[in-house]
Amino acid sequence: MCLFCRILRGEEEGYILYRDDFFTAFLDKFPVTPGHTLIATNNHFDNILEVDDETLERVGKVVKLLGRAIKNALKADGIRVLTNVGRSSGQVIFHTHIHIIPSWEDDQDIFPNFKPRAEQPKEYYIKLQRIIIEGIERELKGKN
Repeated sequence: MCLFCRILRGEEEGYILYRDDFFTAFLDKFPVTPGHTLIATNNHFDNILEVDDETLERVGKVVKLLGRAIKNALKADGIRVLTNVGRSSGQVIFHTHIHIIPSWEDDQDIFPNFKPRAEQPKEYYIKLQRIIIEGIERELKGKN
């Protein structure tokens, strides 16, 4: 069973930010920037080209919700949204997932000791999980 399937089943540690019937979002264990989040399909597919149509039709709304929430909660100037298909493109975990990677014009000090692509101290994941979940809740309230 793949790593993401084990996270989704609670068999591996994951800092879950959002879950619905089709997707679960959690913090990347080796983030590129603070707040780097992964949106994974709840059902296992190797990559986005293998996803069933119903799941694919729903992904845009989840990306929009989480992208806005993360951007606003972390006061980011922008975000990157991407997915990799195949080893040559950089895919490492063969379970469909979309990256949301916040970006800032200037160095940002939400985590001054942040080291890209390294496992962070536990406090990083706990703090970001709280900040982003609060941002998702604000985004959801704004829709009502």
